[in-house]
Amino acid sequence: MVELADKLVRPAAARETGRRGAVAAIAWRNLWRNRRRTWLSAGGIAFAVWMLVLSLSMQDGSFEIMIDNGSRLLLGHIQIQHPEYFDDSRLEFTVEEASPLAAAITASRGVVSVAPRLQSFALVSSGERSFGAQILGVDPVLEADWSTLPGMIGEGRYLEAPGEVVLGSILARNIGVAPGDEIVLLGTAREGGVAAVVAELVGTFDSGQTELDRSIVQIPIADFRSGWEMADDEVHALLVIAESVAMSETVARDLGSGEGWRALSWRALMPEAEQTIEMKAIGAYVFFALIAMIVTFSVVNTFMMTIFERTREFGMLMAIGMKPAAILVQLQLEAFWLSVLGVTVGLLMALAFIAPLEAFGMPLPADAGDLLSRYNMPDRMYPAFSYTAAWLAAGIMLIGTQLASLIPGMRIFRLRPVAALRAD
Repeated sequence: MVELADKLVRPAAARETGRRGAVAAIAWRNLWRNRRRTWLSAGGIAFAVWMLVLSLSMQDGSFEIMIDNGSRLLLGHIQIQHPEYFDDSRLEFTVEEASPLAAAITASRGVVSVAPRLQSFALVSSGERSFGAQILGVDPVLEADWSTLPGMIGEGRYLEAPGEVVLGSILARNIGVAPGDEIVLLGTAREGGVAAVVAELVGTFDSGQTELDRSIVQIPIADFRSGWEMADDEVHALLVIAESVAMSETVARDLGSGEGWRALSWRALMPEAEQTIEMKAIGAYVFFALIAMIVTFSVVNTFMMTIFERTREFGMLMAIGMKPAAILVQLQLEAFWLSVLGVTVGLLMALAFIAPLEAFGMPLPADAGDLLSRYNMPDRMYPAFSYTAAWLAAGIMLIGTQLASLIPGMRIFRLRPVAALRAD
């Protein structure tokens, strides 16, 4: 009995599968009954997909440059900090035994450089003038290896030995000092005493950011430990530079947290940059939504004309027993093939346009060369193909096309076979 049931069921299932395949094939052929209209509609869908993918890919490339440049200036792609330091930057919230941890992180996949950092606030004085500033204790060799700040020295040079200090050009002007002058740093040490460091100003930097140029001072980390009474192997942060901004997200997740420390990515370190990215992305999505609406209305018009032109055909199909719902399914399949055609063409256009730029870069304006070299920015932008935009554009256009064909398609349920057969 089981074998007999299988013999009866399998041919029925095969017939059902064959019928569905035939309907899909008929829907595909129906698209080409009016080639010009099909290509115009598919072209509109392709343009919308191409526009979204291209704009977001270009944005991703520019954002990566912006984030990488900001990270390499001062903060790093990732920071390893005491779990409470980010919310409450007390001097005593440090990562202890930082050297073994730094060595382990350096050996991690995707990590290019790891540098120690101690930081506090102090008065920067010379003669009778004093200004408050943030004091950064850095390893000059490692800092020069990853940071762009040493390349922004306008007067003098960068740190090379203990007893030296560099600071922003605006702060130097406010205090009235120049390279070769003596600087006194006065702050509060770890145990509550006075932290005092006397150093020679060897250079001033000009980052182009007013807040940094008037508030940042760098000294060798050994001088910071001596002045602020810090232990030899403790830091407020280990700054991690990854192979790329995109890779830094993976590295931060892999590092996670440990005993007495946690990893913070650039998103936590630079919340303003993340907000800017989100706002610009929203703008791109709104622009795409407007284009998608225009394309959807054009598809509605396409299928409205299709229904008017094929009214007699639909009447004949209903007269021989085909249900209106089955006709509507066929129209939806036609809309599906139309959207697949448009999305495929759009993605291929976007890929063909972006792939060479992603490989070889897009040169920035020649007249910006001095500005780019001054602030250690690359002379080329490398757009990154946005797979998120590709999936989003494809999904929206597939759904939008289905809805666009459904609206005029509902007219089929009001058709009467006799009246439809007499239609002009």
